[in-house]
Amino acid sequence: MCFTISGKGYGILTVFFFLAFTAFSQGAANQLENGVDLRFEPVHIWRPPFGLDRVGRSYDVLVSVPVSETRYADYQLISYSGGKELGREPVRFKAPGSDTVRVNLKESADEVAITGKNQNGQWKVLARNKPELSSFEADATARPEIIRHPIDMGVILTPANWLLIDGGRNGIADIALINRKAGSGKFEIRAWYASQPDKGVTKSVTLPVNKKIISSITLPASPAYIEKDSLHITVVDERKSQVWEKSIRVMLVQKLQKWPGFGAVTTKLRYDVPITNIVDGRNQPFSYDTAWSPEKLDYIVFLPNGSRWVFWRGSSYIPVWVSKFNTGLSYEWAERISPNDGFKDCPEPLMDKQLRYGKVEIVESTNTRVHVRWNYQSCDFNYKVNGDFAQEDYYFYPDGLGTRVLTLTCLPVAEYEVAEFILLAPPAALPFDIMPEKPMQIISYKTGKSASLTLPETDTTWKTLGDPVIYRMKIHKKEPLSAFSFSPLLSKKPWAFAPFKDQGLIVTPAYWGGHWPLSQGFNTGRSISDAIWTGPSHNSLITFANKRPEPIRSKTFETRDALGVVKKMREETWVWLIGMTDESDQNLLETSRSFAQPSALTVIGGRQEPDGYPSERRAYKLIADSKKISIAIQPQSWCINPVFEIRFAPKELKQAKLNGVVLPADKYAWDGNTLWVNTKFKEKKTLELEFEK
Repeated sequence: MCFTISGKGYGILTVFFFLAFTAFSQGAANQLENGVDLRFEPVHIWRPPFGLDRVGRSYDVLVSVPVSETRYADYQLISYSGGKELGREPVRFKAPGSDTVRVNLKESADEVAITGKNQNGQWKVLARNKPELSSFEADATARPEIIRHPIDMGVILTPANWLLIDGGRNGIADIALINRKAGSGKFEIRAWYASQPDKGVTKSVTLPVNKKIISSITLPASPAYIEKDSLHITVVDERKSQVWEKSIRVMLVQKLQKWPGFGAVTTKLRYDVPITNIVDGRNQPFSYDTAWSPEKLDYIVFLPNGSRWVFWRGSSYIPVWVSKFNTGLSYEWAERISPNDGFKDCPEPLMDKQLRYGKVEIVESTNTRVHVRWNYQSCDFNYKVNGDFAQEDYYFYPDGLGTRVLTLTCLPVAEYEVAEFILLAPPAALPFDIMPEKPMQIISYKTGKSASLTLPETDTTWKTLGDPVIYRMKIHKKEPLSAFSFSPLLSKKPWAFAPFKDQGLIVTPAYWGGHWPLSQGFNTGRSISDAIWTGPSHNSLITFANKRPEPIRSKTFETRDALGVVKKMREETWVWLIGMTDESDQNLLETSRSFAQPSALTVIGGRQEPDGYPSERRAYKLIADSKKISIAIQPQSWCINPVFEIRFAPKELKQAKLNGVVLPADKYAWDGNTLWVNTKFKEKKTLELEFEK
């Protein structure tokens, strides 16, 4: 059975598991003379446990001890099932009576007791209570047998409670069940797609009384001829009476496109949920498929290590790393902090939902290098702009690493924020469910020491690390790759966003907002909302505010602003090394040192240009004077995967040698202008290039 709830912070959704107990406060706690109180409350839907873990644990135990109670120094909460003790866990008060301790039990229990330890070391039961539980409780999730990257399937941010699967493929349903009624304990799980009910599957299970069981069932092959469906899962008892049911929306991909292993492409990513659109306080959704003019496209950079860098129409073209597990990570953009008089909400490109100002172009996409450019203006809620404009260039190489190059042209007095780590999530993805407790690792460039950032922030050890540092972010609990960002010219630490509370409980690890990406019509918020169920959302984790790196270039001059007005403007350029990788902290540290400390070159058969190492492209600039070039490379620290831009070189590279050893073809890439070499060393080595005539 299931029922529907709605209200602030909950949205409208089917919540089967609340039937596990129907009256938390009706059964009064067995309060003894000492006034100890033991109660039950449903777990807040934004708080753990989630999914199958919540079955049998969908209530919190609230323990209170009066101020007058001074006989007990220690307390323990004991959980029972069928009269058998399951476990004990300490209950710690700041001071008796000062607060109520909330406990979510580690196992399914049908009775709890609070005990106190007196001055003689003896434990005494102070109160016992039983939640009112239903006779049967269950939940189910569904997944494909083969998990593909959603971008490779041509889709983005599919709702977290849907099943995304290839047409004609098998999936798996995982079901958690608890039977609390005495009897044979024999049940049958049934699963079928709505479009083909005659092709369902069944599985028999025997459930011991009061014991949680997790069972898996292989689903029938998914329909191979439609794009949308629903999966139905039911449980029936031995009398064939249905005791539980659930329906899961299904998104089917019938044809997988062929994407490059390394390169940039244009496409239109699929998103099957109507766009949230708040008008006069009410949601008036409209179709995603008609949200932009037909010529507007999405831009994707495919990298060999499986990472995907995406400029999505739904994110206002703000680029993000998209995880295989359906989340994303943005490094932010140029957001004007001041002066902002006369503007509604924050002027920033995320407000450009209609893409009036944002533009993306693929400048270069070869076997050696990808270069994508994003131009934008910061606008407010009503699309008002101020004349400032920004350009961001992204360069990537076959090692999966790239650079973010931000050039901002603005009023000389303007203050801008240029970096913030922001996690994107699909509809119905609750922050605590997708985010690791320690999502960020911070590594000192100078010492190699590292520390973790916990969210909500409880330990500030990371702030004691010497600058500059490397920030690497794990963007989903299951994602093996982590996004990172490094600027050798940043000498200031960011600060972590504080969590949100609802009903007095912490419900997010950091800032949460439903106004971006995609959704329209409501301003920057400061609390959770029902928008999490109807559209994607974001979690801002750390911000640098006005703490910017030192620019690699800066000048003030007379020019036209974005509105065509001639005025004095300031132009500054910043560079970060970026990527999404599973490399170790040590390897990433060495790569960062190679980027920040370019090697010294001695060139025979050519020469190095005056601006010999533009960090924007992490490339050495050379001029070829011969068809044979010898480059002696002396690292300052490390030389890792060097890049060479060679002007006037013949278009065909015959062979490359490193210290006299011929490099195999898969160890370098040459596109007629730029050479990337897959190598790593810290001692002097010589690279020899021989070109065809």
